[in-house]
Amino acid sequence: MRYGLLVVLICLAIAGDLGVYIAMHNDSFESFDPLRPATLLPIVANRFCEHYPQVCDGLRDLADKLAAPYREHPPTRESD
Repeated sequence: MRYGLLVVLICLAIAGDLGVYIAMHNDSFESFDPLRPATLLPIVANRFCEHYPQVCDGLRDLADKLAAPYREHPPTRESD
């Protein structure tokens, strides 16, 4: 059963790739720019770069809140 599903998934992937290849066969590659792909990747990358500092600040604040109880009361050494 496992191998059957694997074969079906591979066949679907090959059929999808062939479909895209056949559909784009006559399209020219002049407008193709590998540095700016026509996908959501550039949008996601820009949003990630915009929100990265905010996320880092939030994580630092969370780490400070979690570590605060341990910083306020340092362990003391009691002599007997």
